[in-house]
Amino acid sequence: MSDTDVVGTIVLTVDGVEYDCASANPKFVTGKKPVATMNRQGRTRKKTKTTSSITLSVEVVIPENGDIDWANIEDGRVTIESLDGGHRTTYTGCEATDVSESYKLDGEAVRSIEMFALDKIIEGAA
Repeated sequence: MSDTDVVGTIVLTVDGVEYDCASANPKFVTGKKPVATMNRQGRTRKKTKTTSSITLSVEVVIPENGDIDWANIEDGRVTIESLDGGHRTTYTGCEATDVSESYKLDGEAVRSIEMFALDKIIEGAA
C-alpha cells in the first residue's frame, strides 16, 4: 500500500472553524428500488429510480474549549484528504440529524454525528 492510498486527515468545518475527526463513514443511497408486483413467478420483476442521497457518520474529537451545538450544524463541510494532499474528497451542505457522545478509556472523547450531505466533490487522482 502506498502513502497515496492512506487517508491523512478528516476535518469537519462549521462556520469557518475546523474540528478534527477520528472517523468518517459516507453512505450513498442510489435511489434504486424494487417494485413488488403480482406475477406467476412470485418474484420482483420491476424496478424504479427515486432520489439518491448521501449520509455520513462522523466521529468528531470533542474540543477542550470552544464546544458548539453539534445538533444544529448547518451547511458544514467534511473533507477527507490523503497524506500527500494529492486526493481530496469534500462533502458540502452537511447538516446534523443525530448526535451522541462516546467516551473510551484509552481513546479520545468523541461526538458521533449522523448527517446528510447535499454534494460530493472529488479533487485529484481517483
